[in-house]
Amino acid sequence: MKLENPFPEYGYFGPEYFCDREQETEELISALVNGSNVTLMAPRRIGKTGLISHAFERMKARDKNVHCFYVDIFSTKTFNQMVQFIANAVIGKLDSPSQSVMRKLNGFVSALRPTMSQDPITGMPTFSVSVTSERARDTLQQVFEYMKESGRQCYLAIDEFQQVSHYAEIGADAFIRSIIQFVPNVHIIFSGSQQHLLADMFMSPEHPFFNSSQIMTIGTIDANVYRAFANSFFAQQKREMSEEAFIYLYDMVDGQTWYVQKILNRLYRTPKGKLDQEDVFRATDKILHEQEINYQSNYNLLTDNQAQLLTAIACEGKVNAPTSLDFILRHQLPAPSSIKMALKSLQDKEFLFYDTKQGYMVYDRFFGMWLKRLAGL
Repeated sequence: MKLENPFPEYGYFGPEYFCDREQETEELISALVNGSNVTLMAPRRIGKTGLISHAFERMKARDKNVHCFYVDIFSTKTFNQMVQFIANAVIGKLDSPSQSVMRKLNGFVSALRPTMSQDPITGMPTFSVSVTSERARDTLQQVFEYMKESGRQCYLAIDEFQQVSHYAEIGADAFIRSIIQFVPNVHIIFSGSQQHLLADMFMSPEHPFFNSSQIMTIGTIDANVYRAFANSFFAQQKREMSEEAFIYLYDMVDGQTWYVQKILNRLYRTPKGKLDQEDVFRATDKILHEQEINYQSNYNLLTDNQAQLLTAIACEGKVNAPTSLDFILRHQLPAPSSIKMALKSLQDKEFLFYDTKQGYMVYDRFFGMWLKRLAGL
């Protein structure tokens, strides 16, 4: 599929539009095909989903018989919602046209009572499964049994897996672990953006998933590699982005993939020849202006202490010690106890992100820029 704009903000459109990550892709594929489950941790908008899609695409290109499934459970609030997402992603996808689909369903997952319809494009049968809380555990077990009995190599990515820790159902993680360890032809990517929660689930001895998967993290794409990738497309317009302009863009958003992509997407639309810092500034300014109402609404939801702390961190970019006296006095913040409360709330709401090397940062880089402007910087 050829794109009008080669810098998509969302989705995966094939290797042509995917920048680098060669080492990470091969590491992920190697772990999966050699029988390991993988826990993939990284902040949101760094490119986890793209990496998973790219790895799955490459795996399917190498072996036409593998089956790859991706499920994002970020919006789920209960265990049975998660099961329904997984069931709807998997059920019916392992049946070939020569097989009696309903016979297979009756044999493997009859209790699911799926609703069958026909895909208007391919003509293949598709299924929708409704899951009740009473049947959720049985249903999940049957979904994995369905994959097991297919005899095919299956790879399942469950994105934002940390949501499981928020479910009210007791022992949901233990039950999932008890099922997957007896399905040898199914390997799973547990990915998520709340790294402290995932780390606790997979690296803490008191949790069922302790030592059950290979831990993998991803960082930013090298700036020089990213610039070469970007200019390969600008060259098709007989244009180029200067090194100075790209580094300015890259550093402004800390190299976070989605933000880089969004600004490049805007720059690709401009008719000018060589792209400079002023072009980057104008494109970013337009994005902030478009999001003004949204950012103002988010800001209004904060308490005074939260707003003060978030703005102070935005102004400094990265803060290692937000309760230090120097930081408090510099930004006229309340007492350390109040800052600690605000800090926890802002992290829980994902307004702030903590990196062990760099400290606290505003999660949404564009929102951080907006806050700096609000503060007059």
